Amino acid sequence: MAIGAGTVTLADYALMSNQPLVQAVTMSLIDYGNVIQDIPLVEKQSLQVNGVRWEGNLPTPNWVALNTEGTSVHGQPTPYQEQAYIVRNYVDVDKFIVLDQNQIVEPRAAQTAAYLKGLTYDINFKFFKNAHDGTGDANAPVGLRARLDDAASANKFGVRPENKIDAGGAAADISQAGLTAKTGGALLEMLDLLLSSVGSADGSGVVLYMNDYLKRRLNFVLRFMGTSGGLDITQDQFNRTIQSYKGAVIRDPGVKADQSTRILAGNAIAAGSGSVGETAAGVDSTGASANFASIYAVNYSTDHFFGWQFAPPNVQDLGLIYNGAIYRTLIDWAVGLVNASTRSIGRLYDIKIG
Repeated sequence: MAIGAGTVTLADYALMSNQPLVQAVTMSLIDYGNVIQDIPLVEKQSLQVNGVRWEGNLPTPNWVALNTEGTSVHGQPTPYQEQAYIVRNYVDVDKFIVLDQNQIVEPRAAQTAAYLKGLTYDINFKFFKNAHDGTGDANAPVGLRARLDDAASANKFGVRPENKIDAGGAAADISQAGLTAKTGGALLEMLDLLLSSVGSADGSGVVLYMNDYLKRRLNFVLRFMGTSGGLDITQDQFNRTIQSYKGAVIRDPGVKADQSTRILAGNAIAAGSGSVGETAAGVDSTGASANFASIYAVNYSTDHFFGWQFAPPNVQDLGLIYNGAIYRTLIDWAVGLVNASTRSIGRLYDIKIG
């Protein structure tokens, strides 16, 4: 996993920062399961980054006879540009609430914790589902789904159309009623294809994202096949349980800000209005046809998919403002996503779960 010497992660900030506010904020984002914890971040004081990736047009090798001069070769890389996006908010609490002796918890800490939880829900949702097509937030980064969907048309984000993979629906049925050795094996074959599509057949450096139900079904499938099937359970530096398939870490991005709707849909109800998931075409839907789900794969490294930040997360206690009436805490951060390879992100859809 070629992370790069100049990159850090949220975990690094939580462990190394000598600023208690920054350490508390970054640790809270990790505790809440923010996807940013997985992304290696390069620090660059720029609101835009430019780069090139090889989408074809590689140099052509020329073979020659003995005592023959070499031939000059040249490839034409594809340039790209990515933008940083800014999240900025104030946490304001009236001074009399802060000074109230009857408080059960410190009100500024409670409000900041609530904000950070909401920020995690929002970032996680936008990381997968945000789009700049008029339906999403144009002030936030473009999500994985929009980047993958764009590959078959404009291909603005350097993603191969082949990285959006159809699992086969009934052929990869892992529902409680439909799972067999054949369908379970078919899913694992397609999962291996997903890893290969992001340039890491052994899963090294890759994170697999799926919802909680699909995560449980995958665990069952791997055990159903008779062995561990590549499933491994370890702990990270914060003693949290981490599941992996081969070398790829498995994560559930959780729910939206309403704290109930899954970011990656799929609740495995076989029929009726209670079914919330994806259609066989990978579109979010409800009803009897919404019995499918997706797995996203991201290869994190500075030569695949990574992020950059203008500066580390900024957390400032601005003290009393408004002529001494309000205690204010400022939290802001400029961060962007960079796709440096055509084999960085992928999606396996049409997985039958109900």
